[in-house]
Amino acid sequence: MYVLSELFGDCPQVKIVETFAENHDETLSGPDISRMTSITKATVYAHINKLLQEDIIKKVKKVGNTQLYQLNHDNPKAKIILMLERFIVSERLGKLVEKEKRGAVKIIGRSHATEAEEITSA
Repeated sequence: MYVLSELFGDCPQVKIVETFAENHDETLSGPDISRMTSITKATVYAHINKLLQEDIIKKVKKVGNTQLYQLNHDNPKAKIILMLERFIVSERLGKLVEKEKRGAVKIIGRSHATEAEEITSA
């Protein structure tokens, strides 16, 4: 959905952080992130190193030669990122629901108007 990128700009680090936030319970590899974000592996690993230093993500396990990472749920910064991402998504969904409700009311209103016209013309 990339809501953080819309807010903070379409830069690699934001996309990578957002990918971890959107997949917060999953373990991701560098190639996974590269594929999901269309960012080169070299750039992904440079930002992964920064996020590891900030303790926003953590190394989870290694499968063969592939290191897997995950959002560090114990880190206050990671918690804030996740809460912000959830808040923005929730707010947008709420607006969509309201828009759908207004659209349904308009359609229902038109249906009743049409029925009333049919009754009065009969």
